[in-house]
Amino acid sequence: MATDDVIANQKTILGNQQTILANQARIEANQARLDKLLANQATILTNQEAILANQAKLDKVLENQAAILANQDKILKK
Repeated sequence: MATDDVIANQKTILGNQQTILANQARIEANQARLDKLLANQATILTNQEAILANQAKLDKVLENQAAILANQDKILKK
């Protein structure tokens, strides 16, 4: 009877070990996905900074354009 219990426990342990190995493989795959997502996030943040800088430049261009149009109106009204 005790031998049967030992064998049953060993089978349970083996099953648990197989489950652990399978879970480790899933964890590694998920970690790789997470690493990719973090890299993508870093790229997005960098691009957002570039977009903000470009938006500031565009705002300045639009401001200059408005001033140019105002000056043209003054010239045309003379």
